Amino acid sequence: MREARVGQPITIGEITVVPLENVMVFKADNDSGHSLYFSLTPIGVALRTSQKRWAIDIDGNDVPLENYLQEFDTLGQVLDSL
Repeated sequence: MREARVGQPITIGEITVVPLENVMVFKADNDSGHSLYFSLTPIGVALRTSQKRWAIDIDGNDVPLENYLQEFDTLGQVLDSL
């Protein structure tokens, strides 16, 4: 299972940073029992000030915010509520 999710926003001065992450859960069943593996991978961040909204990927490259708005269902709501 993979879930792209919006993390907890953090405000630093006048900039609000919204982490964007992938959560993956792997489950394996075998004769001796069950195994679970969880992984959280940062994807990038959405940033907001009172004048501007933009996004940066994990490598520090600018990303069109629209790309992340399509991938992360609740990102628009989170940015609008800040």
